[in-house]
Formats: sequence, structure tokens, C-alpha cells
Amino acid sequence: MRALTISELERESGAPRRTIYYYVRLGLLPEAQKASRTRALYTEDHLALLRDIEELRAEGLRPAVIRARLAGRLRAAGENGVDLVARRDEEVREAILRAATRSFAHKGYKGTRVADLVAELGITPQLLYQHFATKRDLFVACYRIAVLYMAGVITPRVDPEGDPAARLVWYMWADEGIKAFAPHMFALAVEASQHDEEARRDMREAYERIFRELIADLARFRTAGREPPISDELISHGMMGAFQQMLARAALDDEYSWREVTRHTLGLFLLLLTVYRGDQDLGALLAPYEELLTEVAELPPPVPPELEPDDG
Repeated sequence: MRALTISELERESGAPRRTIYYYVRLGLLPEAQKASRTRALYTEDHLALLRDIEELRAEGLRPAVIRARLAGRLRAAGENGVDLVARRDEEVREAILRAATRSFAHKGYKGTRVADLVAELGITPQLLYQHFATKRDLFVACYRIAVLYMAGVITPRVDPEGDPAARLVWYMWADEGIKAFAPHMFALAVEASQHDEEARRDMREAYERIFRELIADLARFRTAGREPPISDELISHGMMGAFQQMLARAALDDEYSWREVTRHTLGLFLLLLTVYRGDQDLGALLAPYEELLTEVAELPPPVPPELEPDDG
């Protein structure tokens, strides 16, 4: 059930607000739910009752007769127990997300302006910022919607597929769809999630949806007693990272097609499966490098002298 402001109730019913207030005073409509000292919310029950009241008045019935005819519906509408304030907040949030998602998709991050969004939605900037503290937070929420949408698109394709390598091809196709949503959105979303716990949680949940099955595929290939000493989660993200890096190279000229990039990523995955199946002992291959890894991990990253922070 939608929550309606008095302006929306006026527009959708065709009844002026003075008439609506008059009907409330006569007991022909239930009281509105107060959202604040100056703001009240109505429901679709008010809208339906208004239309019926107008029809009954057109028949020449007096208010007392109309009230008696509508008594059951009036009682039910007054006792529905719906928290209209929470419902309205959710509706506003969803409307902001729909408008912002369209804008980010078509105009990119820089081209999307909060001023344009609030004008389109007919709300104040303050109301938008009540739901999303910054434009970057709004972007992360929209990004999560894009990821969850793509997860819904890809599920019917990968669920019937028994071959994990074939499923990876579909994952790469879905990943391209997400990246097409807006340039550089992943980097922006990650940056935002570094400073906001809710954004971080949204990002993690969104990516768990995408990588859940790929991680499960890798886990199924682990051989008991010979499990490779690597994280299925990191490896699954690494596969998609390799895919993106190859795409970045392919974008520089026409030497490599999307098909070639996908084929090479698939080749990496098939090689990886030889480790998971126990055909290669990755632990033994990594052993000579463990000391070097520890040494390098403890070093600060190299920075050109001109980029070093000024301690003074």
C-alpha cells in the first residue's frame, strides 16, 4: 500500500484538499497519519474512499447515509496498522535509487548531478541526503542494484550448466554487463566502501551474490588430503581481475577481441583446476618463495622521491 502526501492525493483523486479535509472532519475519511508537525500521510484506502464518496454524493445521498454505507471500510482503513512514515521513506528511497541508477548508467558518475535528481523527483536536496549522505554513497547503492540485477540475469543460465568452466564464461559475460553500467564504477564503489560501514556491507553482499557459485565450484574441486593452500574466494576474484586486465589491454587496439580475452581467461581457469584436482602440488611450487613473500610484504611500497609525503 502506497503512502500519499496531500498533494498526491489531490492529484490522483481530483478532489481539492479543502474537500479532503472536510470529509475527514465529517468522518467520511479516516484521519491522516502524522509524519511531522506540518506533514501528514494518506493511503490508497483514502483514494478509493474519495472516489466512492463522490459517486454516492452524485446520487444525492447525505453525509450521514454515506458514512453508514462506508462504515466497514472506514473502520478497516483506520485500523490497518501500516506505518506510513516508514512506508513513505522506503518509497522515496526506491524512487531516488531508480532515478539515480538510470542517470549513472546513461550519464556516468560525473554527469549525474544531485540537483537534476531532486528536480526530476520533486523532492528537496535535504530529503535525498537524509537517505544518502553523499553522492558517492548513492552511487554505491545503485551499483549494488546493478550487481544484484545481473546476478538475477545470470542465475537461469548457470544453474542448469554442470561444467564449471562453461559457467565461468557466463560469469564473465555478466561481469561485462556490470562494468557497462558506468565507467570506473567498481573503483568508485570500493573507494566509498573504505569510509562507510554500510557501503562496505552493501559491496560485500553484492559481490557475494556474483562470486558465490564460482567459489563453490572451486571448493568442489578440492581433493581431500591434497587441498591447495589458496583461498577460493581470492582466487575467484583474481580470475575476474585477470579478465578485466586483459580487457583493458584489448581496449588499446583491435588485436584482441572479447572472445579472445574470454578464451584466455578460461585457459587460466582450466590450468587452475589442475591444481585443485591435485595434478600439481601448488604448496611445493610456492615453498621456495615463502621467504621472499614475507620479505616483500614487510617493505613499504616504492614511491618516486617527488611523490613522497612532506614530513615538514
